[in-house]
Amino acid sequence: MLTVGEVWGVYSTRGVPGAGCILLPMDADVAAAAALRRFLGWNRTSGGYFLTPAAGPDGHAAETLAPLLAAAAARQEFLARQRARWAVVECAAEELIPLYLRQGFALRAIRPLDSLAPCFLLQAGCLAQNVPPVWLPLADRVHIAILLARGYAALESRESPQGTVLALYPI
Repeated sequence: MLTVGEVWGVYSTRGVPGAGCILLPMDADVAAAAALRRFLGWNRTSGGYFLTPAAGPDGHAAETLAPLLAAAAARQEFLARQRARWAVVECAAEELIPLYLRQGFALRAIRPLDSLAPCFLLQAGCLAQNVPPVWLPLADRVHIAILLARGYAALESRESPQGTVLALYPI
């Protein structure tokens, strides 16, 4: 099967490729897409698109990734046309989660995807119920995972003396 996707990238200040990510349809014949389909089910992925984890020498640099993510997320929104939009971030790059939240993604799950390391799964277009959020440090993965399994999603973040804290809302 032929997979058609788009590669989005940015150059570093040194004039060499800095970071990039791939925008793929959910029905792509790649391991990450297959793992997302198994986890989410076809009814939640049909016609949708997902962003792969950023890669490259500056793949974890927030100042490099902010414009890359903004452009890739806008293109993803255009292509998906109201269908499912997901992003995958490796857990080793947890410092990038606030960038994704600012682009309208919500943290929905923490789990490994086949050959990938444990990953954060983020979904675009989530709306919170009108209740106060539960704030948890991003480092507290156990409690975050429990709330995510109960139907919560992290929709915003802020910095604190404990590091990054996430606001989890019921969806």
